[in-house]
Amino acid sequence: MKKKNFFSKLNIWLFPLLVIILAAAIYNDNREVFANPDASMYTYLANLRYGNIGYGSETKSQGNNISFDQLEMGDVLVGGYPGCAYGRFSHAAMYIGDGKVIEGYLDSGITINAVEHFRDYSEIALLRVKAPYEVKLAAVDYAKQNEKEMFFPLAFKSGDRIWNCTKIIWQAYMEQGLDLDSVGDIWVAPDSFYQSTWVSIIEERGNY
Repeated sequence: MKKKNFFSKLNIWLFPLLVIILAAAIYNDNREVFANPDASMYTYLANLRYGNIGYGSETKSQGNNISFDQLEMGDVLVGGYPGCAYGRFSHAAMYIGDGKVIEGYLDSGITINAVEHFRDYSEIALLRVKAPYEVKLAAVDYAKQNEKEMFFPLAFKSGDRIWNCTKIIWQAYMEQGLDLDSVGDIWVAPDSFYQSTWVSIIEERGNY
């Protein structure tokens, strides 16, 4: 009976202990990020105070009337709903031509969809990466090679087994020698693309 109670207590404490060890390891490997007041995690925590959780409210979005006619291969789109906890934008995609974008979703992984669904966002910006056309084509090819790969919301930059909507774009351009992350975080927020010195704003709608 005593042995059973011992293992029962051990199981209760084991998971919290592992979480603490993991958190300590992440902190130790990313001290510079945690010291950066512009890190996306601090934006998220600040927005929690106002009740903003997750990617915002789709029902409160009024959509937008932006034109996609000027998009080119390799351009980046960022969109956001009201009340987004990550910042102004909650989602990102890369334009791959023919009215299509490659992006990431929890239920479908890295997938190719029509660009038109970005009209649903009340906040939207079309971004052009400052790079030669062949670099953009190479980035598009890299992203397309990872179609149907697994999605995880908090996918850290390291590794190539799990992705989210921003990591696939960031990694696609990192493979070409361009770091689109303007913050230097352990993961990439959509706002980081918008603020990057490697992009220019083609057009945007919303509160800016």
